[in-house]
Amino acid sequence: MSELLLEILAEEIPAGVLSQARNDLLRGLAEALAAERIEGTFFTHSTSRRLVLFSLDLPEMQDDHEVEAVGPSIKVAFDADGKPTRAAEGFARGQGVSVEALRVVSTPKGEYVSVRKVVEGRLTSEILAEAIPAVVAKMSFPRMMRWGDGRQTWIRPVHSVICLLDGLVVPFSLFGVETGRTTFGHRTLAPGRLVVVGVDDYLAKLRAAFVETDYGIRRRTLVEKAQSLAAEVGCSAVDDASLLDTMAHLVEWPGLIRGSFDAAYLELPEEILVTAMREHQKVLPTRDGSGALAPHFFAVADHTGDPKGHIVRGNEWVLNARFADARFFWDDDGKVPLEERVPRLARLSFQEKLGDTLRKTERVEALAEHLAVGLGLPDLVPEATRAARLARADLVTDMVREFPDLQGVVGGLYARRDGESESVWQAVYDHYLPAGADDALPRDEVGRVVALADRLDTLAGFFALGLVPTGSRDPYALRRAALGVVRVLLEGGLRLDLPSAIAAARRLHDVAGATAEDVAASLHPFLLERLRFLLERRGFRHDEIESVLTTDCPDLTDAAERVAAVAAVRKQADFGPLAASFKRVQNILTQAGAPAGGELDPALMSDDSERQLASDFYQARGILDELIVARRYKEALAVMASLGPSLDRFFVGVMVLVDDEAVRANRLSLLAAMRDQFFRVARLSEIQA
Repeated sequence: MSELLLEILAEEIPAGVLSQARNDLLRGLAEALAAERIEGTFFTHSTSRRLVLFSLDLPEMQDDHEVEAVGPSIKVAFDADGKPTRAAEGFARGQGVSVEALRVVSTPKGEYVSVRKVVEGRLTSEILAEAIPAVVAKMSFPRMMRWGDGRQTWIRPVHSVICLLDGLVVPFSLFGVETGRTTFGHRTLAPGRLVVVGVDDYLAKLRAAFVETDYGIRRRTLVEKAQSLAAEVGCSAVDDASLLDTMAHLVEWPGLIRGSFDAAYLELPEEILVTAMREHQKVLPTRDGSGALAPHFFAVADHTGDPKGHIVRGNEWVLNARFADARFFWDDDGKVPLEERVPRLARLSFQEKLGDTLRKTERVEALAEHLAVGLGLPDLVPEATRAARLARADLVTDMVREFPDLQGVVGGLYARRDGESESVWQAVYDHYLPAGADDALPRDEVGRVVALADRLDTLAGFFALGLVPTGSRDPYALRRAALGVVRVLLEGGLRLDLPSAIAAARRLHDVAGATAEDVAASLHPFLLERLRFLLERRGFRHDEIESVLTTDCPDLTDAAERVAAVAAVRKQADFGPLAASFKRVQNILTQAGAPAGGELDPALMSDDSERQLASDFYQARGILDELIVARRYKEALAVMASLGPSLDRFFVGVMVLVDDEAVRANRLSLLAAMRDQFFRVARLSEIQA
């Protein structure tokens, strides 16, 4: 087996794209080689300046393989006497075989001549020389750079490329840089040139030159150093996985320093201090034994140490300056209550056609009242509308201008300082939650009402304008907003007539566009798609989800409960036969184009199985009504399953689509009545065996 080493050395690569770059390089090259029938196990490393890929088990060359080339049709390849024509001779000559080697094959278009031949495998080095430049050129990043003559475009300018297969250079050019076996050590600690002959040699020489290419090792080293240095001052480092990922990506050598800041700044809210450290300075906070924030931090240093203290003093100076600004904003913003800031939202545009942020606030305030009532929470109207009014007022504060990641949080902190009730300030604080599929929800129902109102207002407005996501494009983050709506409803246990709420949200927008009914008709399925996504993440099977989402689902929480019931009951022995029989019911009704079930005429029932099914169903229907109204769906499905034997005997005993129109209609009405009742829980015909 052959050993591959690839290194792309570039200018400093943004920490936020390194994981993606590693994954894209590995996946792209593995797929490109697999398409050439070359399989291997690949590993990727990265630092702030390099992408590294290596494999220890590539074949030296492709296996030989047989191919079939199809030529002209036999009508063209042979004349009336069966002799080969010039077309056949030319095809054979082009394939490097004699005419006698041609064979006839049948295709969907008719019979053609063809030739089967063995193609010798190519050297892996040849394929790598073609595949690697193509894969790297296809790598895409949010922001690309141009350099040189302006034709080179990648995440950062490339300085050198190593590509070795079994110690030999694989020759190709990447962004005008020829491959070789030379790289460089750490930019400041060991900047000299390094010549390498293979993977082990490469890794050893770089480590000796203060470059640890393995991101996992750098990260573990940073964690260990943070724990050790924190213990020296009686603290513990905050366990922030995302920040540690970033810190490990920022360097080639995992150095860590401990710094301190003025303890007087601990009087500021913790959220502000942590954001300044985490988002602006990329330093790791610490906590004391009681769990409170401590006046120490850890900064990553692409160095072995800081003997003269220059690095730590620089970090301390910048962080203290940030905190001084934050304290000024905290004090200065406090001179104007949030309520007095609300009119200033008229200066901020929300969206060109949807008006300014003050208008947005007024719509959300009105919608919050509507939703609180619709959710059966009328007592929450005063607090929900108050929180909705204040929710975006922090957008016109200096603190949020300086720390935009704190919008909402700052509003909640300021509302608390202004004396707002706990439910109100917490709702303001939380109303942007959840921001993703795994974030926490707002803490209480007031916050959840405001979060729903804010997102439904946004979604209804953009859908009214026709600005909906297409393909992978979602410039207004509407999928994220929709996912937030679904999560708040499901995980908050809230029951809402969603189409009605969407229509109400649309009516609050005074813009031309789709009607309230049309917006509800398009936005509701969009939200159902997000529900489908969440249910799949929870482990429900596709057919279980479809059995419910293909029925009427105005209440997403109710729909999720029905999916869970189907998943639980399908394991019972009598459920599978019922689902199979119901497929037959659905097929018959579809074939007949039957309307909804009407009243049955017992006089038209001629078979005992028919009368028995009608009797069993009408006895069960009253029970089903009670169970469905009570949302006891597992019990309702069990009652449905008990009808399976009667339904099977019915299909054995009678033919539904008989010539007698009255009898036919009566039997169809019975089946339609069963279908309509079952559809209140699930479309059982969707369930697969």
